[in-house]
Amino acid sequence: MAFSAFPNMPGDTGGTLGRAGTAAVAGNTVVVKDLFETLKKFSKASKEFNGEMRKVAYTIARSVEAKVKIEAGSVSRASQAIEVAKGLRASNDRIPTIKLRNKESFVSKSRPNSKRKIKVTRGDVFFGAEFGGGVRRTTLQFLRHRGQSGYFFWPTVRKQKNEIAKEYLEGIDRVVKQLGI
Repeated sequence: MAFSAFPNMPGDTGGTLGRAGTAAVAGNTVVVKDLFETLKKFSKASKEFNGEMRKVAYTIARSVEAKVKIEAGSVSRASQAIEVAKGLRASNDRIPTIKLRNKESFVSKSRPNSKRKIKVTRGDVFFGAEFGGGVRRTTLQFLRHRGQSGYFFWPTVRKQKNEIAKEYLEGIDRVVKQLGI
């Protein structure tokens, strides 16, 4: 099954089309029309569908996770971003999901947790490392605030959104064909 269009191709409409449904790329999100209904319908048709879709989604999430970690290294004053990115893990779900192990200790070179009364976790630092700070006295350790654009996680996801949608819809088509649904 071929895809009709992607925003990075000339003359496109910003959407994709596969047997599983249609996907539109709008802003920072990829919207697949009736995705959960489609997944539910296919999972009722075959017991193996959910397991196979978890494999497809996990592969995509691992790929994005690796690219996020590379992007974190390119941020100026990257030590916070790199340390936070170490806590990102692809999750085993039917849709590509990346989670942060937010309860793990954040390793700081300048102020290690062994010298603190309250231990700092990756979850405590993620939003400052991703979106910046510097406006308040308590956020001066972060790069300047960038609003919603981010420094390493969301820019990478935005760069990859077309490939994510394409791989995911192709994966659904492949699994449906493989299982004969």
